Amino acid sequence: MKKCLLIVFLFSSFLVVAQKKTEAYIDKYSQIAVDEMNMYNIPASITLAQGILESGNGESRLAINGKNHFGIKCHSNWNGKTIIEDDDEKGECFRKYNRVSDSYRDHSLFLNERGRYAFLFEYNKTDYKKWAKGLKKAGYATNPKYPTLLIDLIEKYDLSRFDKGTKSKKNLYFSHSYGLPYLTGLGAYYFNKKSLYFTEVNTSFSFSEASIGYHYNLINKFYVGAKGGGVYIPTEEVSIKPYLSPEFMIKREKNKSVLIRGGVQFPLVETQWFSKEVKLLPYLTFTYLLD
Repeated sequence: MKKCLLIVFLFSSFLVVAQKKTEAYIDKYSQIAVDEMNMYNIPASITLAQGILESGNGESRLAINGKNHFGIKCHSNWNGKTIIEDDDEKGECFRKYNRVSDSYRDHSLFLNERGRYAFLFEYNKTDYKKWAKGLKKAGYATNPKYPTLLIDLIEKYDLSRFDKGTKSKKNLYFSHSYGLPYLTGLGAYYFNKKSLYFTEVNTSFSFSEASIGYHYNLINKFYVGAKGGGVYIPTEEVSIKPYLSPEFMIKREKNKSVLIRGGVQFPLVETQWFSKEVKLLPYLTFTYLLD
């Protein structure tokens, strides 16, 4: 009896750990799956379920060493990096990527550019069951239970919610900002695929600034860009000073979206901040996007 209870306890513990790993994977990669869906019309639920299944929650050797989350083999048209792994046969050639996001993009292109998958795009994006069965029919995997495994994952973790664009449905946000030397501010941010356009007004209470800017999403949640505008300094004779500023940004998403931004303002004319002449002004800002 004690042995049976121990086995049940260990098995239950294993299931809990596995479930947490899957949930962590979903939190980490759901935004990429939604972005790919918006660009290539592959249901995000299918992409996520395949990523979870093929990569073992991102913990398989192929996923860790090759950043390959979809088990895509080299094939004759692949000219990139490779990694050798046992699959249906020993020592098979698989594609190797620099970043996981590259694996997600290649998965989208792989399904879009191969004729045998063309019929899938006639299905509705919300019909994940047809997509799961269609992938098996097109020969994506040899496992006869492949559709069932995908459908079970989608239904267990409610992955179909992402097929409605939950993570990327909204493009325009208003914001509150806090930081240094500008203590507070208001703004508007518009996300369009990999681009971000914004305008904002910030103040330190001693001087204020208004600006417009642009950012480009380089990798994952890291952006680079620039902004330009004017600083209002009420103590000077010519009170509005134009400036330009290179800037970096990291987008963090948990309960709310937070943009961590930093940069340096370069005045285009001689400017006094804090009662002394400066040639540049570094700043750090935490911007909270409002739902």
